[in-house]
Amino acid sequence: MSRYLGLIVKATRLCNLRCSYCHDWRSGPNQTMGFPVLAHLTARALGDPEHGAVEFIWHGGEPAVLPRAFYERAVYLQARLRRPGQLIRNSLQTNGTRIDAEWARFFRDFDFRVSVSLDGPPAVHDRYRRYANGRPSFDDVRRGIDTLRANEVPVSVLMVIDEGAIELGPDPIFDFFLSEGITNYGLLAAKPTNRPDAAPGTPTEHYVTVAQMTRFLTAYFDRWLAHGDPEIHVREFDGLLSRLASRPSTVCTLAGHCLGRYYLVEPTGEVAHCDLFIGDPAYTVGNVLSGSFASFRDGPALTALRSAEDRAQVGMSGCPEYVTCNGWCPHERYTAFRHDPAFTGECCGLRDLIAHMRRRLAETGAAESGAGLPAGPAPRGQFVDMTSI
Repeated sequence: MSRYLGLIVKATRLCNLRCSYCHDWRSGPNQTMGFPVLAHLTARALGDPEHGAVEFIWHGGEPAVLPRAFYERAVYLQARLRRPGQLIRNSLQTNGTRIDAEWARFFRDFDFRVSVSLDGPPAVHDRYRRYANGRPSFDDVRRGIDTLRANEVPVSVLMVIDEGAIELGPDPIFDFFLSEGITNYGLLAAKPTNRPDAAPGTPTEHYVTVAQMTRFLTAYFDRWLAHGDPEIHVREFDGLLSRLASRPSTVCTLAGHCLGRYYLVEPTGEVAHCDLFIGDPAYTVGNVLSGSFASFRDGPALTALRSAEDRAQVGMSGCPEYVTCNGWCPHERYTAFRHDPAFTGECCGLRDLIAHMRRRLAETGAAESGAGLPAGPAPRGQFVDMTSI
């Protein structure tokens, strides 16, 4: 069997920003991946006969605080260890502040997909995304995006929707992206630090609930649909529209069965399921220095997680939109169970948004005519197949 493997690689936990909602950065020693871990990771990922396509999703911290030589070694290892016919893709999520012409040329020459974290207009972005010394970062991020474009590197953007974006509302954010010529982006609800032992309904900071995000995305979809430009790709809508058309999801959150397909790899070589469950030891599955991906797939940690996920899926299967969302992202439910008083295990939370989209498409005739819908797959460089910041 040939399967896709998505590796969210924390090349370093170091970061030059201190975003107020972020819980990914670290300081101090041993926060950068050494060559032995990189080599073992690459060999084990590419050597597994089940892995027909492997995506290295370079993450942080801020991956661009490392020298380019780190990534040159990475692509060299990939070239040496790649099996015949095996597909390899490199994606990088960056805050954009350190991107210069040399970085941009490297991404272009080695066909990296690049996504930049940009939280909308300056007033919102700089409210959350500041340097360690408190200086705002918007101007540097815009400069990084301009540099990528000048060097013909397709750019996508990932925006975290926190309280400031909710207060501003969808229209000004849509207008901002339009004015900046940004046509490929995702809208990601802010999530709190994971608290595995939190009791249901525990209050927490930097958490946009499913209901809040549904209201925001419902209004955003109406604006997007009314604008009618099929070249504007909003990741959340692309994914749901694919499912409404009975096509496979373009994003991992709607694809279902993600356990065993996406792994977080820490600088130490420790491996966990996805990077959204950081801080919960139940999601740690092993270490690339001592274990194989076969042992991770079939090990006790993932076996237990699959059993729990299967039970959750059965609980949601009666929802009329279950066939569309596939139960949504497990981490959405993980967080809502602990912090959202409105959470119910009978629905993942997407039902109202999906029903609204279905109704609006029928009203406008877009579903039949194709007007206002994405014209096939998104262009190269749109998104890594995940949702973390």
